[in-house]
Amino acid sequence: MPWHALTILALAACVTLLTEIMPAGMLTSIGAGLGVPQSGAGQFITAFALGALLSALPCAALTREMGRKRLLLTGLAGFFVTDCGNALVTNLAASLVLRFLAGCAGGLIWGLFAGYAARLAPAPARGRAITIAGSGVTLALVLGAPLSALIGQVLGWRGVFAGVGISSGLLGLWAIAALPDVAGMRGGTRLDLLSVLRRPGIVAVLLVIFSYVTAHSLLYVYIEPLLAPSGLAHRVDGLLLVFGAGSVAGLILTGILIDRYLAGLGTIGILMLILATALLAAALSEAQVVCFAVVLWGMSSGGFAAITQSAMAHISGDAMDVAQGMATTAWNGAVSLGGIIGGLLLAHQDVGYFPAVALGLAAIAMIAFRGIIAPRLVH
Repeated sequence: MPWHALTILALAACVTLLTEIMPAGMLTSIGAGLGVPQSGAGQFITAFALGALLSALPCAALTREMGRKRLLLTGLAGFFVTDCGNALVTNLAASLVLRFLAGCAGGLIWGLFAGYAARLAPAPARGRAITIAGSGVTLALVLGAPLSALIGQVLGWRGVFAGVGISSGLLGLWAIAALPDVAGMRGGTRLDLLSVLRRPGIVAVLLVIFSYVTAHSLLYVYIEPLLAPSGLAHRVDGLLLVFGAGSVAGLILTGILIDRYLAGLGTIGILMLILATALLAAALSEAQVVCFAVVLWGMSSGGFAAITQSAMAHISGDAMDVAQGMATTAWNGAVSLGGIIGGLLLAHQDVGYFPAVALGLAAIAMIAFRGIIAPRLVH
């Protein structure tokens, strides 16, 4: 197993997700700094997701034959520029433009990420390689998000953005020196998006990603107001650590079992999200219930990306890069939709509606996974 290269990819995944989600624990300070309400500050995440949504498919199609390393470095350079830029600008419009451009860099990285990791490893261990590289996602959730919230209280949200931007630049320098390149898909039939989309199972995987991630982002982007009924809003950093601890447990189990029990892991992961949202819907004002639900939610999300990326790789075959670009589009479209739905609910209703909507979306993901995808993953 190429541990060194997978470590660099894991850290690239970490800074990509951290750039996307770090505003979630700082909505109050971002809003105060820019003179906008929490619902407006929440659009920091929506703008990033929109950039990734619009860039992922064109990038995957246009760069299919290019070396993966050059593309990864381009994405990291994009984070360096946009995150450091957001540490300096003073109005919401400029900040959202930079967040959109950061999302474009994120769409580029997410579109190549799984295929890069899979091609670095021997065929029987590709699922494990994707999981190892994807551990950076959990690292961002476990340490990055809560530390961002804590550091933001000391240095301000601009200091957090500057720190992540500088970290992206340093990681890019390390990758230049130490990351092996992997060639793109050269020769063969040029795949158009519609022909890939028509392959059996592709649409179902996209539906699972879209419904699950919409539910997840609806809760995660607005976790600070979501915790208010239980009296835990002032402990958002601690709850993010609880969420992250659950994610670590889910990721470890996924890494151990993914190459043998992919269908079962997907089923259990979605079921845990269903249970978590049901508990939140029933007892949002009970602190202990909320904490337990957050653990279940974290365990569910910890392995979800690796599970769906592995399922997509299994189903898509030689169209892996284009299919992963579609998955990135679905993922970030869902993040955008979750942010928009959450903003509307927060502005016109109350947070009690959040878990009920998320529960319905998780149920859709379960139906699609069990009905269409799982039978195709049984060896």
